[in-house]
Amino acid sequence: MNLSFVVVDVFTAQAFAGNPLAIVYDDAEASLSLTTEQMQALAREMNLSETVFVTDWDRDQGRFAVRIFTPFKELPFAGHPTIGTAAWLAGRCTGADGRPPEAIVLDEVAGPVRCQARWSGRTGVATLAPPQVPSRVEGAELTPDDIVAELGVDEAEIVGEIEVWSAGMAVHCVELDAPERLDALRVPALNGPLGHVELSCFAFGPGDDVITARVFPLAAGIAEDPATGAAAVALAGRIAPRVLRDRSEAEVTIHQGAHMGRPSRLRLHLRGAAGRLDSVELSGEVVAISQGRWLQLPQGVA
Repeated sequence: MNLSFVVVDVFTAQAFAGNPLAIVYDDAEASLSLTTEQMQALAREMNLSETVFVTDWDRDQGRFAVRIFTPFKELPFAGHPTIGTAAWLAGRCTGADGRPPEAIVLDEVAGPVRCQARWSGRTGVATLAPPQVPSRVEGAELTPDDIVAELGVDEAEIVGEIEVWSAGMAVHCVELDAPERLDALRVPALNGPLGHVELSCFAFGPGDDVITARVFPLAAGIAEDPATGAAAVALAGRIAPRVLRDRSEAEVTIHQGAHMGRPSRLRLHLRGAAGRLDSVELSGEVVAISQGRWLQLPQGVA
């Protein structure tokens, strides 16, 4: 097995910004015969927020099986790995007529994810439709006291309820009353009281079409993430009553990662009516950074 990888930065048009992603694949574009344990070991070695393994290829149809791992566990769905992988794979696809397929479909653990993607040279862009429309998860909310104690925010700065929304990954959504409140947040401890949750803190402004966010994927073993697609998609459910209050479509830009020196830009396209969310799409740009080959593999790899 000739196992290679490419590293791309996702949700940015500028190299060394956004969220880096490793994509691992066989040079011959054949199926991977790695075990789950071997994939986890390789993801731990890469030590990025996520590493994707392209486990099966159908280039003519633009359909690929993938598995997504953090350094600590496998994820059923994640936005930044999907966007980055779909864009990069679009550059490797040509159908029987010599043209790229109309869509890239990634078969993930959570289900098939349909993407529109293109790639040229070292850059690309992709848009995904999540495997499910975000829905609210009842009975799992944190209390304001939990947030005040761990993040150092004043309870008076929290807007509305702390709600849990999921489109494949459950995210606790905490709205603050102004973007500058995010600057003062403490990064919660991985082994602290919030270590079992995925936490997105956000604020609107200027206007309803711009959001600043900081995301703490503590349950995945990550203290803070520079760009989190699954959290952005989940957040669409939380913000829909406001941004779709008097319109049927909204384009919302989420700025994330500046606090980590990796500014990122995620775009949401929401559709619905009277505050109801019917569908959402997530878009982002992608830049290739490096490529290489594994010289050694975990024990037991053929």
